Amino acid sequence: MAQQGAGISPAEPRLSLRANLLRWASLTPDLGLEWRINPSWGILVSSSWTAWSWSNRDRRYALWEVMPEARRYVGKEKRGYFGAMFKTSEFNYKLSETGKQGSLTGGGLTGGYRMRLTDALVLDFSLAVGYLKADYDRYEVVDGVRVFRGTKTRNWWGPIDAGVTLGWRIK
Repeated sequence: MAQQGAGISPAEPRLSLRANLLRWASLTPDLGLEWRINPSWGILVSSSWTAWSWSNRDRRYALWEVMPEARRYVGKEKRGYFGAMFKTSEFNYKLSETGKQGSLTGGGLTGGYRMRLTDALVLDFSLAVGYLKADYDRYEVVDGVRVFRGTKTRNWWGPIDAGVTLGWRIK
């Protein structure tokens, strides 16, 4: 069988570590793993976590997120892809007078293109469109105490994820 890259057969599974540079730019560390089952199929799991507070803890930006995805690579060189993803998250944002704390769940379709930088590095450009549902409590902080201001649900159809992701093949 023909060899590809750094002596790895296209039939062998590959494992890559991933970091979405758009997330890192927003001070939200993001790491993931991709398992290329074969040249045409991949399974990914990405996760993000952050917890920031400032202005005497009056402002807050905190979340965790997990996003599994299945991809089908297409084309002669398997650079383009489409797939399906699921997203679940919990968040606590207080960037103004009213904070929002709750959970978010949804999923959709993904697509993108991978650009090889070296035998071990790729740059992955992706976009996901689909549905997200957020259930959250609204609150204000009065004299250092959170005061409940109601519960809301938001539904969103449209772009739900974007990435400029650096991938490093570790196996």
